[in-house]
Amino acid sequence: MSFPRRLIASDLDGCFIDEKTHSRAGSEEALEALRKEGVALVLCSSKTRAEMEPLTVELGFRCPFIVENGGALVIPDGALPGRIPGARRAGNAEVLVFGVTREVLVRELRGIAARTGAELRGFSDLTPRELQRLTDLKPDDAGRALDREYDEPFLLSPGSRARVRELSEAAQRRGLRVSRGGRFLHLTGLADKGFALGRLLGLYAFYAITPQTVGIGDCENDVGLLETVERPILIPRPGGIVDPALRDRFPEAEVASDPGPRGWNKAVLKVLAGERLPTVMTLAREGRRA
Repeated sequence: MSFPRRLIASDLDGCFIDEKTHSRAGSEEALEALRKEGVALVLCSSKTRAEMEPLTVELGFRCPFIVENGGALVIPDGALPGRIPGARRAGNAEVLVFGVTREVLVRELRGIAARTGAELRGFSDLTPRELQRLTDLKPDDAGRALDREYDEPFLLSPGSRARVRELSEAAQRRGLRVSRGGRFLHLTGLADKGFALGRLLGLYAFYAITPQTVGIGDCENDVGLLETVERPILIPRPGGIVDPALRDRFPEAEVASDPGPRGWNKAVLKVLAGERLPTVMTLAREGRRA
């Protein structure tokens, strides 16, 4: 059994999956190169296990993956040399749970809305057809996206969009957190992608596996992931601007040349070739937008 010397932890939507079309077109060359070189691709997403497990099988990476913004770490059989202390068995994988149950999150989100007066709709209020209209997901994909366990995404009405800080503070008082993804705000427990990735790296270290780590993200809810790796890389949002929550927090992070799968593909190929990308600070000094 061989284990990776390099590990890329990556968000999905807005990175190697186009946020609007849900297509991976443009990322194939880098994905094939990762497979060929035996680099671990650890997917870290707000997506559910029901969404991510088929994707990992389709991509051909038998690597651990992180679901629902750090709510759980899923470790397929064979991805580590031994059993995982504290994990529960689920199909052909072991699962470490870090998140707050969805039932609690739905109840608390309603309480936060009542407390702040914000008008919002959580995923628990949406039908699969409504989610399809919001996201252009196919019917089966919309059903899997609603099969949540540790994360309650939600939308604010136009009149309530200025109240994110108030919502976040109300969540913190309840021992929860609000973060922003590409399309939705998310209510979760305090564990995030970085916490779950840190636990995975700790498991690797226990077995004397110490891969070099790269992280790729495009949104605020990728902050923890990017803080946990040795080499953070930022993917611009549509329009070519890096999310300010990442740009301001990671001035020395590298920046991909393009949004979505195209930028992700180029960035990964640069990493594999031993090359560097321009940093946020470099782009600012040159008067180029980041």
